Amino acid sequence: MCCRETVMPITATEASRLSRRTGLSEEQFCSKDDSGIRRLLNNQDTKACVFLATSSDLPTAPGICTVYDARPLGCRTYPVILDEQDMAILDDLCPNTSEFDEPTEDDALRLLNFESKL
Repeated sequence: MCCRETVMPITATEASRLSRRTGLSEEQFCSKDDSGIRRLLNNQDTKACVFLATSSDLPTAPGICTVYDARPLGCRTYPVILDEQDMAILDDLCPNTSEFDEPTEDDALRLLNFESKL
């Protein structure tokens, strides 16, 4: 679910690392929105992150992250996200939140620091 129809932001450093790791140009795996923030692309057929190896567009279909060891911070910290007050919370869209500990203030600081790098 979390790797499907993603809008995951990534930093320039993360994009560069993924480019070196995969041999792909940034344009092949991310785009920039109107604010200049890079976001991972989705495969048009599977609706999944371009780095998720899957052949199905079903949200519950299995898949393997092909860049797991180099995945962006947002992917590593998900389902912890920031709310409107910059507090760390678990994303309601994640069906597996019961498997995660409640986020801490350190989680919020880590995500705020990440956000500042975007």
